[in-house]
Amino acid sequence: MDFTYTGDCQVLDDNDNNWRIKFLSSGTLVLTNSITIDVFLVGGGGAGGYALTGNTASAGGGGYTKTEKSLVLDTNIEYPIIIGAGGTEESNGGDTSAFNVIAGGGNHGQYTQTAGVKGGDGGSGGGAAWAGSSNAPGNGGSDGSDGGSSGAASGGTGQGTTTREFGEVTGDLYAGGGGGVYGRSSIGTGGAGGGGNGRENGTPNTGGGGGGNNSKTGSVKTSGGSGIVIIRNYRE
Repeated sequence: MDFTYTGDCQVLDDNDNNWRIKFLSSGTLVLTNSITIDVFLVGGGGAGGYALTGNTASAGGGGYTKTEKSLVLDTNIEYPIIIGAGGTEESNGGDTSAFNVIAGGGNHGQYTQTAGVKGGDGGSGGGAAWAGSSNAPGNGGSDGSDGGSSGAASGGTGQGTTTREFGEVTGDLYAGGGGGVYGRSSIGTGGAGGGGNGRENGTPNTGGGGGGNNSKTGSVKTSGGSGIVIIRNYRE
């Protein structure tokens, strides 16, 4: 496959004449030969919630994922590829788009000054958080599952289908939900596929949700991980 791309990308040799290209930043793709591809997209992860005066903050959901197969790309056409940004502060993750296919961003976590909050929805749900030392914050969801609950607060809703690359049963996971947080030592674990632990950002180019953050001043806020677009030669 001969191409030019104005953003950052990584070419991978999968052997037996199979290949993948990971597009890590937004740009424009132009091919010098027509080709049929499969495409996998992950939206940006939602920001983690933060507590202004309390101790409780839920986590952001991972970006949604989308797979389309057998797309024909023509020569000398400028194909824009948009990599969804991870959410910051109280924002959702950005949409990722390429070849007229869109994967939405995950929803941000919430913060509270009282009892508890639900995790953000997304590809995998963010962990919830509930005040009180007996209520451990929820862990982030993985592989399309809901985030963990905490007390009476429910985890964010996951997409309910796998978030593995190209929707297959094996391969890398993406779009993990972030982990919630309560107090100084009670920290939820981020979901597999880039979800941030409590008080940590989601991993870039995974669509992972940001972990909850309970900085009482609100000066430190966790971000979701940016999304990604991956293409490969068409495979039946």
